[in-house]
Amino acid sequence: MFSNINYEITMVTKLKRILLRKVFTQSGLESNVNTINLNHMHVSYKHKENIFIVNLASDSIHKLEKGNKNHKSDNREQIAVDIDRNLFVKYVLENISHEPLPNPKPKKIVIDFSSPNIAKPFHVGHLRSTIIGDWGTQFGLLQYGLQQKKIAVHDLCNNPIQNLYEVYVHANKLASIDDNVQKQAKKYFSDIEQGRSDLENWRKIREITVQELEKIYHRLGITFDDYHWESDYNGVAIKTLMETLENQNIITTDDLGKKVAEFNNRAITVLKSDNSTLYLSRDIAALLDRYQKYSFDRMLYVVDNAQTDHFAAVFHIVGKLNKECTEGCEHVKFGRIKGMSTRSGNVVFLNNILDEAKQKMFEKQQESKNTRTSAINEETCDILGTTAVILNDLKQRRQKDYVFDWDRALQSEGDSGIKLQYLHCRLWSLENNTGVTIPTFCEPDCLTEEIIGEVVAELARFEEILNQSLKVKEACIIVNYLFRLARHVNRMFNDLKVKNVDKDLGSQRLLVFHSARIVIKTGLEILGVKPLYEM
Repeated sequence: MFSNINYEITMVTKLKRILLRKVFTQSGLESNVNTINLNHMHVSYKHKENIFIVNLASDSIHKLEKGNKNHKSDNREQIAVDIDRNLFVKYVLENISHEPLPNPKPKKIVIDFSSPNIAKPFHVGHLRSTIIGDWGTQFGLLQYGLQQKKIAVHDLCNNPIQNLYEVYVHANKLASIDDNVQKQAKKYFSDIEQGRSDLENWRKIREITVQELEKIYHRLGITFDDYHWESDYNGVAIKTLMETLENQNIITTDDLGKKVAEFNNRAITVLKSDNSTLYLSRDIAALLDRYQKYSFDRMLYVVDNAQTDHFAAVFHIVGKLNKECTEGCEHVKFGRIKGMSTRSGNVVFLNNILDEAKQKMFEKQQESKNTRTSAINEETCDILGTTAVILNDLKQRRQKDYVFDWDRALQSEGDSGIKLQYLHCRLWSLENNTGVTIPTFCEPDCLTEEIIGEVVAELARFEEILNQSLKVKEACIIVNYLFRLARHVNRMFNDLKVKNVDKDLGSQRLLVFHSARIVIKTGLEILGVKPLYEM
C-alpha cells in the first residue's frame, strides 16, 4: 500500500472548521463545530467571479436555515461556501508547507504484505505485494533436489537464490514423473514440521533469502519492522492452539483423520491427517499471535484476489475463539499483472524488471538533450526506472488485472512517473537558480492570473485526496491527483515568469511553485517513491 500511511496535512482540516464557523455564524445557529464529522470537501475556482467555492459534505451537519446553499446528496448534508479569492489564496499558500500536527490518538495498524517464497527470487507478482507461501512440501522438494545434486547450502556463493530456484525447478520436474520423489518431499516436510528433523539447513536457506531480498526491498524503498515466517507456526509450535480449537469444537476430526472446520456449509481442512500444518492453520496461529504481541487496532492483509475465501475462513475461525481479534481485520485485495516479460520474452523476476527499467532509463537519459551530465548515473537511472514501474502499477485500480506495457510505463511525456520526477526536478531548479527568495507570507494581489487560482484549488484538495485514498485504500487516487496537478503546474510554467520580472512579483510567484513542489514531493513519498532533484 502506501508508505507514511499516517501522514496528515492540517491546513485543510483547519480550513474546513473555519468555513463551518463562518456558515453557522451567518445562519445564527449554534453548534459545536469540532464535533461534526466532515467526510468530504470539494474546491472549485471561478475566475470571473473572483471566488473559490468550497462544498462541504457530512453525515452529521444539522439542517441550516434557508439562505445557505444547502442540499442533501447520498444521505449527506452538503453546504456550498463562497470564499473571496484573495483570502483563500493567502490562506492556502501560507499554510501548505507547515509541518503536520502530531495525531493525538494514533492507531496501531499491522500490515501483512510482500510474503516472498524462501529460496525463490522475487517474482513480478510481488510488485502487487505477495505470492503466498514459504513453508510446505515445496521445501521438501528443495531439500530433495539439493541432496540429489549433492549441493551443500554453504557452497552457494554466487547468485544463491537463482541457484536454489533452479534446484527447486529440477526437483519439481522429477516429482512430476516420479511419485516417490513427491512422497520423500512430503515425508521430509512432515519430519521438520513435527520436530523430528533438524531445521539448521532451513535456517541457512532462509538467511540467504533474506539477504538477497533485502536488496530488492532497498531498491523499492521498503523497510519492515518485523519478519514473520510461516515456519514459526509449524506443527510443534501450534500444537496447543490446535488442541484448544478441538476442545471448543471449532475443529473436528473427519473420517480420513484430518482436522476440519465448518465454513460456508462445507468442511475445510485445517490440519492434514499426519498433523502437518497448512496455509490456513498457520495463518490462524499467526493472527492470534500478532494480536497478543501488538494489540493492534487494525490488521490488514495485502494479498491478491485469489485468497478471498482463504481470509474469510481465517477470520471466521479465529472469530469463534477471539471475536475482538478479528473486528479490525481486513483483506485488502488486488488484481494481477499480465504480460510482464523481458525483451527476450522470458518469464521474469522482479530484479530483472527493475534492471531492465534502469537500463532503459539510462538509454533515454543519454538520448535526451535536456539531461544534465551529472544526472546520468546508476542511482538516478535506477530511481527513475523504479518510479516508472511503481507508478505504472499504482495508477491502476487495485483490484483490476492489467497488462504491463513497457512503452507506457517508461514514457516521459503525458501522465507518467518519469514526468512527475522531471517536474519535481524542474521546480527544485527554479527555487535554487533564479536568485529569487521564497517569501514567508503571501500577497494575493500579485497573484491574479487564472492559472494560479486553478493551481491553488488543486493544492487545497490534497488532504481530501489523501483521506479518500486511505478510506478506500486506492493509491490510484493520489497518482491521478498528482498527474492532474502536474498538468496545471506545467501550464503555469508556460504562462508565468519568476526571473526577469519585478522582485516582489517573482517572489510571490515562486511561493506558488514552491507550494506545488512540496505537495508533489509529499505525494511521491507517500507512494513510496524517492523524489529526484536532478535529472
